[in-house]
Amino acid sequence: MMNRVGIFSGTFDPIHQGHIGFALEARRLCELDEVIFAAERNPRAKQGVMDIAHRTALIERAIQDTAGLRSLTLKSERFTVKNTLREIQSLFPGASLTLLIGSDVARTLLYRWEGLDVLLRQVTLVIGMRAGAVQAETVAIMDQLAKEYGLPITYRLVSVPHAHMASSDIRAGRAASAQLHPATLEYIEKYKLYT
Repeated sequence: MMNRVGIFSGTFDPIHQGHIGFALEARRLCELDEVIFAAERNPRAKQGVMDIAHRTALIERAIQDTAGLRSLTLKSERFTVKNTLREIQSLFPGASLTLLIGSDVARTLLYRWEGLDVLLRQVTLVIGMRAGAVQAETVAIMDQLAKEYGLPITYRLVSVPHAHMASSDIRAGRAASAQLHPATLEYIEKYKLYT
């Protein structure tokens, strides 16, 4: 039987309950065997990102007690179709791949993703609807991409638990510590991150 693997690439600076809730809901709805958190070393359009070693350690602590979720450090600096898709396919040969993205990332598919047609032919998308996102807008983007590339796009929109959460609020001290796994919070305090 073919493995069904979800790939959740992002900054995770830091990972919070919104990320975990989305991964778990995507895993349940799409019947994925596992969801892999893959923090990007050098995310697009982000300045002053915490070192990858810290972000990965935070992910590992946040998901340590949750079956079906794990962390993986990729060689790619950031998620690109040319490099990262090939790397993931070599790590999970023959697997059915599902890419988890937020509705904010879905908006960037129209202009930021070189080789997007290759990606859309080889993965299913699960799009987590962020707070304030309009489903009709996301559907229109998918329809536009399908028309532009002349291919059917397999995707699913997911209502995200804790959709209002944002890592930027945690970094700025505007979010309650309850949004973080206790082991994550302990690590942040130990290394004096985000202070």
